[in-house]
Amino acid sequence: MDEQIKQKLKNYVLWLLGRQEYSKKELAQKLRMKDASEDYIEQLLSWCESLGYIDEKRYCESFLRRQINKGLGQKRVLAEATNKGVDRAQLMTLIEEQEIDWFELALETYQRKYGLGDKQLDYKEKAKRVRYMMYRGFGYEEINFAMQATIGD
Repeated sequence: MDEQIKQKLKNYVLWLLGRQEYSKKELAQKLRMKDASEDYIEQLLSWCESLGYIDEKRYCESFLRRQINKGLGQKRVLAEATNKGVDRAQLMTLIEEQEIDWFELALETYQRKYGLGDKQLDYKEKAKRVRYMMYRGFGYEEINFAMQATIGD
């Protein structure tokens, strides 16, 4: 690789990081799409990390915050974290530190989608809502809590 291509790739990474946080895995994928060599990718990412442009803990925090704001449950957050290259152990530690109430989040997500309901649901509608909440990453207990709290016994 000549110096001009290396400088373009460096500028590209800095441009990306100027817009939002990225994990090392995501940046490496983007650089591979630009046909960067593995050695240069590693060198460039190490350089960015040494200057504090890439911080996995900071990325993990912003990732978790974005997922919670989307109304996603713990299962979905963990699944997407794997795809994004977030360290699972670091994410679990962060979840425990923040003491996230997944039941409350399930309730908020359910109410945002379906509002406050005062009617009994038929089997088909109930199954549809359960599938939606499961897709969002919530467990049966959290879904049942949200549905019961919304009906208002």
